[in-house]
Amino acid sequence: MKLVAFSPNHLRPGEPLPFGLYAATGQLMLAPGQKIADIPQLRALVAKPLYVEESETAEWRRRLAAAMDTALRQGATLKQVAAVRPEQASVPGTRAALSLPEQWEELVTRHDVAMRSIAPDGDWPQRLVAIHKCASDLALRRSDGSLYYLVYQAGQSTERYASHHAMLVMLMAEAAARQLGLPGEQIDTLGMAALTMNVAMHKLQDRLAQSEVAPTAAMRAQLDAHPGAGAAMIEAAGMTDALLLGIVRQHHDGSPLAGPLAGQATAVVLARLLRRVDIFCAKISLRATRKPVSPVQAAREACIDAATGRPDEIGAALLKSVGLYPPGSFVELASGELGIVIGLGRRANLPYVASLVAASGNALGEPALRDTLDRRYSIKCAVPSDRVRVRPPHDRLLAMA
Repeated sequence: MKLVAFSPNHLRPGEPLPFGLYAATGQLMLAPGQKIADIPQLRALVAKPLYVEESETAEWRRRLAAAMDTALRQGATLKQVAAVRPEQASVPGTRAALSLPEQWEELVTRHDVAMRSIAPDGDWPQRLVAIHKCASDLALRRSDGSLYYLVYQAGQSTERYASHHAMLVMLMAEAAARQLGLPGEQIDTLGMAALTMNVAMHKLQDRLAQSEVAPTAAMRAQLDAHPGAGAAMIEAAGMTDALLLGIVRQHHDGSPLAGPLAGQATAVVLARLLRRVDIFCAKISLRATRKPVSPVQAAREACIDAATGRPDEIGAALLKSVGLYPPGSFVELASGELGIVIGLGRRANLPYVASLVAASGNALGEPALRDTLDRRYSIKCAVPSDRVRVRPPHDRLLAMA
């Protein structure tokens, strides 16, 4: 986390903060979404050096610069320009004008800050509940688009790996739980477990994802202990729900991944589901030490019962909810075109694809929507992203999804 100095001139009482405020020591003073209560609190903040995380404020600074530029072009005085605020959409809770990727990146940022600032006797549980509600609601409203963006990012970048991974696991786990017909309160608890299960190794998870150095014995010990340590941390921070704590403790318990769910305790069922989704998402994610596995191979390894050659209950639910070729993954079509999956189809192996590269190898001027139910455009195979060599125009593709 790189902290940079921040001018208190941009702070206003009563406005939710779009980013966290830190002291010179790195201690979090105000979390994203919190408000400066009144003038006395503002004066107390102004009296000391303030810092923000550089990457967390990049989008806010871009919006501020754009607003100031607009004000200058409209003939505003320097005093008026200095008082300009970034457009309100950059504040948590007012997402209407943010693009779908921006909404997910804001949630990833809020989650990352929360995981790094867990502490007892604070508002940490309320912050996590708010993040989960925003993420879960967004995933329900824009299911295909959310899968598209998070799966694509998983295969392209290791930045904030731990929080991106948590969001993707939450989205897929909740979708699979709905396929299994689980009650809504259990699905919510499962989503909270996905967001908190790795809190005890959050920083280490980011470090290992971005490093080519093998983990030390001490790191391996931390990895092995993280389920129990994480449950203890979130309980100490104020989350005392027994089901949530049970899921977190058991999500790496080494129990068989296959077998009937009937008759098993709720915490065991949800922990098994979470573990399976965790494995699937890890396989399709980029690491510094390896390229992502294709979703087809990941599905074979995470969803198919080796003994029967068929998906078990959890595997079938996961395949139905995200597809054999999830949105955000790349494929080659029978036509020879290369494209990216943008939406689930009528069956797990029949998604909607936006072709990006013609059979000739030339990039298409505009993405072309293909229904893979049409034999001319049936999927030939999954392909790695570096074979496509065209950066997907996310805005246009998300509008098509």
